[in-house]
Amino acid sequence: MNSGIYSALSGNIAAMKRLDVLSNNLANVNTPGFKKDRMTFESLLQAAGKVPQAGTTDAPVYSETAFFTDHSRGSVSQTGNTFDLAIDGDGFFVVNTPEGKAYTRQGNFKLDATGKLVTADGYEVSGGGPIVINGSRVEINARGEILVDGSPVGTLEVVDFPKPYALQKNGNALFVPTDPQAVPQPVQGEPVRQGYLELSNVSAIQEMVQLIETQRFFEMCSKAVKAYDDMAGKAANEVGKI
Repeated sequence: MNSGIYSALSGNIAAMKRLDVLSNNLANVNTPGFKKDRMTFESLLQAAGKVPQAGTTDAPVYSETAFFTDHSRGSVSQTGNTFDLAIDGDGFFVVNTPEGKAYTRQGNFKLDATGKLVTADGYEVSGGGPIVINGSRVEINARGEILVDGSPVGTLEVVDFPKPYALQKNGNALFVPTDPQAVPQPVQGEPVRQGYLELSNVSAIQEMVQLIETQRFFEMCSKAVKAYDDMAGKAANEVGKI
């Protein structure tokens, strides 16, 4: 098989993967605290980095892809809602899941049927333990201390990890360390903002532009594959006539 078809097919595969990533980013453009994903590509030469000799049928290159999360901050919107919380600066809220602790910047919290503070997906927000709120007036100060009718009921855990973050997504808004032994450190200062919400860091316009570019690249690679296939078919037919 002509070696050129391998490069075109590699381009098709890489474009399909990138389309999946961009589509997921766009689907979460309105998801609070969502962090967009990105891909990197590296063309690797076959045979330990040696370029194949002209006239061989060896595949000269293939594309290796790597995924990473862009942890840049999204814009912060004032909502005025009591349980909407944003982190001013670096850090994550701690969440208790059935698999253990997870970390998020998605602060659109709510109360469950028992008065427990939970995430939009129903996971318990950690304050060293469950945070139960039974009262009419809820204040959450910049240190994350929760006061209900003037009485303290708990303090939100806000932690951070060394950069660059070695975190992997667990769902669209939760993260867990790639190293299970990683120990987060408490965030110092007064980072919590009540009545505010960090939005997704996805720019719909930028993602749409990249989506169109990737679709065109995919179409170009598809045309190249068809051209190589037509050439191979023509060559076989001509040889057959001889």
